[in-house]
Amino acid sequence: MYSLYQIFIYISATAVIFLTGFVFYKNKFNFLSKSFGFLNLSFLIWLLSYANIHSSPNRFTAYLAAHIGFAGIVLVPLFLSVFLFNFIEIKLNKKTKWLFAFFTAGFIISDFFSDIIISNIEITEWGMFPSAGKLFFIFLIYYFFVFVYNIFTAYKSTLNPEITSIKKQKIIYLILTYIAYFIFFTFDNLFFYNIFNFEPTFYLSILFCSVLITVILSSYNLSNIKVTLIKFSIFIFMMFLVFILSNYILISSTNIYVSSFIILTITLAFYTFYKKIIAFAEDILLSQNKHYQNLLIHAASGMAREHNIDRLLKLISIIVLKTVKVSFVAIFLENEKHKNFEIKIFRAFSNINDEIIFSYNFDHPFVNFIKHKENPFLFDEIPQYIARSIVLPLRPGMIIPSFFEDIKGFMIIGEKNNKDVFTKEDAVVFKMLARQTSLAVGNCLFFEEYKHAQEKISAAEKLASIGGLAEGVAHQIRNRLHQFSMISGELKYEIKDFEEKNKTLIENNKMLNETFKYIKELSISLKNNVERINEIIRGILDFAKMEAKHTMFENFLFNEVVDLAYDMLKIKHNIPNNLIFIKNFSETDTVFGIKSQILEVIYNLIDNAFEAIEEKNNTLSKEESLKVQSKIEVSLIKKKDLTSIHIYDNGIGIKEENVNKIFIPFFTTKSSRKSGTGIGMYIVKRLITENHKGKIHFESKHMTGTSIFIDLPNQ
Repeated sequence: MYSLYQIFIYISATAVIFLTGFVFYKNKFNFLSKSFGFLNLSFLIWLLSYANIHSSPNRFTAYLAAHIGFAGIVLVPLFLSVFLFNFIEIKLNKKTKWLFAFFTAGFIISDFFSDIIISNIEITEWGMFPSAGKLFFIFLIYYFFVFVYNIFTAYKSTLNPEITSIKKQKIIYLILTYIAYFIFFTFDNLFFYNIFNFEPTFYLSILFCSVLITVILSSYNLSNIKVTLIKFSIFIFMMFLVFILSNYILISSTNIYVSSFIILTITLAFYTFYKKIIAFAEDILLSQNKHYQNLLIHAASGMAREHNIDRLLKLISIIVLKTVKVSFVAIFLENEKHKNFEIKIFRAFSNINDEIIFSYNFDHPFVNFIKHKENPFLFDEIPQYIARSIVLPLRPGMIIPSFFEDIKGFMIIGEKNNKDVFTKEDAVVFKMLARQTSLAVGNCLFFEEYKHAQEKISAAEKLASIGGLAEGVAHQIRNRLHQFSMISGELKYEIKDFEEKNKTLIENNKMLNETFKYIKELSISLKNNVERINEIIRGILDFAKMEAKHTMFENFLFNEVVDLAYDMLKIKHNIPNNLIFIKNFSETDTVFGIKSQILEVIYNLIDNAFEAIEEKNNTLSKEESLKVQSKIEVSLIKKKDLTSIHIYDNGIGIKEENVNKIFIPFFTTKSSRKSGTGIGMYIVKRLITENHKGKIHFESKHMTGTSIFIDLPNQ
């Protein structure tokens, strides 16, 4: 028949096994979890052996169980030390290892082969229990020195400036656990001297030690150490008061029911008083934390009033940096175009350069980890293989995802300057800040898009008004041109008629003959210029009409655009007869895009090509230029998902030092006699990459030619 005392021991042993499995599950099979497993194994040997003492049929089996159990007790200080050194990541030196091995082996051998450690089995009021031998006190002295050595080493590790605040807090909690367990362990071993008349409570101290170590290993949000110590001290003091008052009432009272009721009332009163004292103590100790938490909440509520994204991010970083007093703040935002999260702002207390350019691709392990974390989390929660991939000049403390329907960005903040840890309350406040930040960022992006749209509408209205004005002006000019055309025609016929009637007079007068010849040339020149101006106006109006009609994405014939662009080129320049213009595509080939914008792109490119050919011809000698056949070739290739346009010319090309400047606004390679503004290629790139989500690049060699490549999506 098992006693209630044995059942408690078996329950504790089961709990120790469960805690071991839990730690292995949370930390996998690393050195730390293995050392914790060996520590719990020594606890199990102790527990199970001493549970069997109470059910032993005779003193011999109880004596044997006592020796086996003491072997487990001897292993406890060894594995407590191994676990501690693994936790603080310090290796035991060879001398210390040999000392541990010597004393552990010495105590176990002395335990099994002599009675100087365990001398006998005593029968007490509550059952059988072993009694201490002559040299049992040496084991207690040994454990005392092991304890002092462990605590001193752990304390030294907290002074390391590179240690994280979370790690430091855990080591301090572990030190407190070791101190408490040393007191309990010493008390448990005093039972070997048979100085107490009640049952040993070693199973409670073992459970206490194993549970606290499990919590330290598995939890990232441990309570503030100062608050915990204050709570514990107040609790012990008030328990002591309740114990004294209860003892006095029991002694003084003659009625057990009345005394029990009074004790219960006092206990409840003291518990209520304890809660109020604890709340008051937390308000004092955590006043600084609550102050900056209130400031963050107030700041978060006012973010929506800021409509500029750069000012907003700067505001957020300054608020967090100065209010929470962390080492740095880094904010990353999503960039859909480049498929990554780019760092938009980095601010630090130290003199680190704020101009840091860094990004994480969408498929980066760190980004994938964040996507599964809706709430703020500590850097120490990240697996090591991911943590090593995070490149920042300072160690992160907390990561704060910012969600708005989906993750749009995240903020990384450093550790607190005073080395305090981030609490659960901090995480709640930062979650609220993240929500407000995402809404404010979304608001800024909306206002930027709205502003951009308004600018487009305004530009379109200006173009429309200019287009209407241009059409009216063109009409008035055409009317005048018509008059000039009629005047030139009348002048031509008048001269012809005069020549026919006065043929002899003109032929006999040389000066009059030259005058009439010059007037006829002026008439012909006037007519030709009138016709050319009319062509220019027609080209401008055709382009304006296309701008008005074709402002949406559509499939259109590429040939129409190329022909119109070439017509506009002929209007601008006097095209020589020796220029070869090649269209390397079918007349039925189509392109998906905004027709007017593709026309502008093609016109700009063939205009540049022609001027490059002219510049090359001007550079060459007359004999060399005659040998070169000027050529512009426009090609089109239809693929599955995109359409490729290739424009080639054998003009002057681009010098190597200018290759990286072609798409820069206001940069031009044209000579001073040309009217180049340097804005054409910049506009071309924006029309292709931004408006059509396409790609553009070029290949060029000076004095050889240039090839422009454009890739446009088919839908």
